[in-house]
Order: sequence, then C-alpha cells, then structure tokens
Amino acid sequence: MTMLHVRCAAVFSILYFFLPRCDLQFPRIMQQPRVRDSLRLANILMERPVEGPSIRKECRLLNSTEYQRIVNAINAAKGDTRIRPNVHDAFSFLHAHPEINKGAHAGPAFLPYHRILIFLFEKLLRIYDRDVSLCYWDTTVEPENMRWSAVWTPELFGNTQGQVTTGFARGWITPIGDLNRAGAVQGRTMTDMDVAEIMSRSRLGEISMPAASVDANLELMHNYVHSYVGGIMGQVETAAYDPIFWFHHAYVDCLYERFRERQRQRGIEPMRDWPRAHGDPAHAPFAPMRLGSLRNIDGAQDFFSREIVRCEPMPVCNRDRECGDYMRCDRSRQKCISDTLRPPSQVGGAWSSLDNLVTSIWRDRMSSINNPLLDNSFGFGNIFQQPELFQFPDTTRSRGHSNRRRFKRKSS
Repeated sequence: MTMLHVRCAAVFSILYFFLPRCDLQFPRIMQQPRVRDSLRLANILMERPVEGPSIRKECRLLNSTEYQRIVNAINAAKGDTRIRPNVHDAFSFLHAHPEINKGAHAGPAFLPYHRILIFLFEKLLRIYDRDVSLCYWDTTVEPENMRWSAVWTPELFGNTQGQVTTGFARGWITPIGDLNRAGAVQGRTMTDMDVAEIMSRSRLGEISMPAASVDANLELMHNYVHSYVGGIMGQVETAAYDPIFWFHHAYVDCLYERFRERQRQRGIEPMRDWPRAHGDPAHAPFAPMRLGSLRNIDGAQDFFSREIVRCEPMPVCNRDRECGDYMRCDRSRQKCISDTLRPPSQVGGAWSSLDNLVTSIWRDRMSSINNPLLDNSFGFGNIFQQPELFQFPDTTRSRGHSNRRRFKRKSS
C-alpha cells in the first residue's frame, strides 16, 4: 500500500468517526419542497377514487391496531421519496405556500379549505392503507396541566418540549430542521364553553373571521391550539409538518360538520350560507381555492356530509372503562377527560379545592391573554404566534438571481 493510500484511509477514518452521520433527511442537505410537485400531487389525489367514508374516532378511543395503522400510513408517506423531499412534506407544503393558501386563513373559507385539505390528505394515506381513516384530537378533554395528559406519551403523540424524540414521529426531520414543540408556553386548548358558543350560532359568518365575535370564532379557537403545541405547529407556514396538525384539523372539521347539522335543523342550507362580509377577496365563495380547479364554495358541498365525514362522538360515560386506556370518566359531567397522569398526591381531599381554585385562575388568565382585542394578545393578528423560520422559492425571478424570499404574513 502506497503512502497516498495510507493517508486517504486515515482521512476517511477521521471523517467516518467524527462527522455526524447523514441520512436522506439530514437537515443541511434535505431538499426543499417544490410548489409544482405539491400541486401535481394534489391533482393526482383529486383524481383518485373515493375509497369510502372517513370514520373518525377520537385518537385515544382507538385500539392499538387501529391507531397503529394510521401512524404507519403517515410514516409511510414521510418515508416515500418519490416526490422531494417526501410525500408527506410535499403535501404539507400546500398549507404553507402563500400563493396557495390565500383563502386558507382569516376568513369564511377557512373551514371549507381545510375540509378539502383533510379530504385529500386522507386520500394520500389510503395510498398506503386503503381502509385507513384519520382520528381526531378533541382538545376539550385536555387537563389544565399538559403533563397530566396521556396524549403526550410515547404511545401516542410523543413529547411536548424541544425536539420530538418519542412517539410515532420521533426523530422526524422537516424542511426547516428537527420536528420540535414548545408545549403550553402560549395558547390553550378548546373548552366545552367554546364549543357551546360556536354551536349556539346559526351562520358561517358568525363563527368565522372577520365578523365573528371572539367567544364564537372557531378559527381563533383553532389558532390557540396551534400556539398551545408550539414549535413547528405554532407557525402557519410550517404547522402541517407536525403530524399532530392532521389530528387537530380532523377535530375542527368534525366541529364544522356538527355546526352544519345544526344549521339544517334550523332550516338553513349550509352550501347557500356564505357571508357577504367575507373580507379579503380570496375568501369570496367563488374565489379559486388553488387546489386544482376548486372554488372556496366547493368545500361547503353537501357531498362531504353525505358521503365522507363520519365523526363518532365521545361517549357519555359512567365508568372509566368507557373512556379507553388513556382517559378516565368524570362522572359528575359524564365526560371522558385526559388527566390520567395526574399525580395521586394531587387528587381528592383538600387538594381538589385548591386545584379547582388554581384551574379557575388559570382559565381566567388564559381567557385574558388570548383576547385578540388586547395589545398583548397572540394567535389572532399574526395567525398563530411564532416567528417565521421558513423561506419560499420565488418563482417570479429569472434564473441566475436569488430564488428565495420571505413569506410576509397578512394581518387578519
């Protein structure tokens, strides 16, 4: 062996042992999604046959096999690199790109747009498992202390602080780096009172921006949950890269369907109910959705109510076993709640009275700081609340010039 070969072998050994290992999703070399790929994927999904209705259950009420099938399909999409960087992230880019999501937020098209997005995402999952349906994450059953909820255990969604290292999305790399969360720093979960206020209204404009009141604004309530998970989920341009996005929006879509059922009971035809005061022209009923040739009004079609969306309600419970393995029954309310990790020392006796007081103070505080009419609010004017981290390719510039620009959010 020549001296040159010895030196090359030594250099290779140093590089092998001391440099970090790189895989296809190593953040410094991960390819960015391309909008034309994402749009082509959406068009392909629209042409795929509808495999049947979406039977949606609360994620914690699924048995282990049902839940595993969902996460296996999501991970299969994440590992499928036939589209760069992978099928999951290429599709998620549709939610991020400012030229595609113009009617996705801050107006009455919010609910119809996301209904279409969820519908297409479920079609995507059925490429890998044709009988799978998304589950939903009902945040009204979450406790005031995030650490008490079994939803954030390795068996379900994984950890809530920093890089996600447990759960089915452990070790995920996104187009902006590690999948990360910052749970319960800002925002809050939805409550029974939120849902009751929303269901007390009759018109889409009464639960949608720009005209809905604060206490009945479904999009605003949804924003708080994005902020509550935080990290990548707390940024409008990256939220869909966290798979919890799909479970959260499946629940929002179930609330939309429940609202539509109430409208029919009141003699209102949901597809004909579009507010004249819809704000931005991108939220007009016949404005392009930018997903294929669809218009905003297409997301309000009765086809989804008749053929697709089937949301199984949470049980009215009397026993813990009716709430599955990750919740217990609050018999006073006959409602399943997700505080099964609450320390035994903090249950019963004098602690319950103190806990009720702390909970009341906590909810009052969160209601105050989440009020979008206040200067120190969040989750309203800036869509969610986190700083921008993602840059989009600028397709308007010619080759040879810089091809990246920063997405400017619109104030709602």
